Amino acid sequence: MNSITISTYSINKLIEKIDHAISGGFKPTLAFIYVSPTYNIRKLVAEINKYSFLVLGATTVGEIFANSEAGVQEKEESIVCTLVEIDPSAIALKVIQVDGNRYFSVGEELSEWAKKEFANPAIITVTSGLSFDNDAYTQGIISKGVEYIFGAAAGDDLILKDTFVFSKENHTNHGIVALAVDRDKIELIGARGFGWVGIGKERIITKAVNNIVYEIDGKKAIDFYKKYLNVTAADMPQVGIEYPLEVTMRNGQVVFRAVLEINEELGALIFAGHVEEKSKIRLSSSKGTGMIENVTESIKDTLSANKGFEPELVLVFPCCSRKQVLGNLVIKEIETVYNQTKVPLVGFFAYGEIAASPGTQGFHNETFVSVLLSTKKEK
Repeated sequence: MNSITISTYSINKLIEKIDHAISGGFKPTLAFIYVSPTYNIRKLVAEINKYSFLVLGATTVGEIFANSEAGVQEKEESIVCTLVEIDPSAIALKVIQVDGNRYFSVGEELSEWAKKEFANPAIITVTSGLSFDNDAYTQGIISKGVEYIFGAAAGDDLILKDTFVFSKENHTNHGIVALAVDRDKIELIGARGFGWVGIGKERIITKAVNNIVYEIDGKKAIDFYKKYLNVTAADMPQVGIEYPLEVTMRNGQVVFRAVLEINEELGALIFAGHVEEKSKIRLSSSKGTGMIENVTESIKDTLSANKGFEPELVLVFPCCSRKQVLGNLVIKEIETVYNQTKVPLVGFFAYGEIAASPGTQGFHNETFVSVLLSTKKEK
């Protein structure tokens, strides 16, 4: 699984560098392209359409890559492209424009497509649209039998206006691009780092629908945040990112949810992901540099649980909140992943992270998701 990473600040320069790589005999079958929304996505798609390799692309809140030549890099307002030589019979790509709110059914459709492509598929996916229901989408995929799903929600440099995902044929500001991977040929293992700690007394969600929480302990949900953080609607989503909700679901799993908006009229909190009714919640705060240690441990534990696994490529999807909280230290999180794997790495800061495997929740906020890929060795 050889790869070449290109980092640039121009669409024209990107094309020049791709052409140079190919002219040297490199034969990529897949490209991950992550780009700041400052670039013309329509032009980018038109330029990359001429290539034969598949493209999974997204706009970001910052671009990430690492390799032996460049070291560990965290960029802003750039274009990062990793070209990969991977068995073309082990991958397939699909783009879906999502109309209305049929997120669950799109997940079902995607899962059924992946299972037709491969008997034992995993999915790597990026989604676009600030109102996109990543929870329902992920649950739809799982409901039809695909249990390994990784990826992220595209960003737009925290402008919170329009996010895009794209292939070499098309782009959408409300839809998905998904790469189906044959797990009989390519091994994938995932890790999730958190680094937030719950504070205060546990409360109960007494009324919620999907990502909207109406009541906590029988009182207006808005009063909970106002009491402890003294916030207004104008303070969101910044405060919601820095003080997410720690949610212990009824099955015991813990996820973190960021408040994006406050609805004063309804007294409700609107989150980036679903919050289950009757789940237990607390406010949470970051562990500071302990967030980095948590990512370190997540990779160590994953590699320890998969003895003999030798990664060839790492994809990372950290939440943009981590960049907000850690500032210049955020590169240390990327370094800890690269230092433990020592293989090419590429990723972007996202508006939400997807990491599902058997028995684990699919959609997350505030996390650092790592996906390690390796060509399966013949027995």
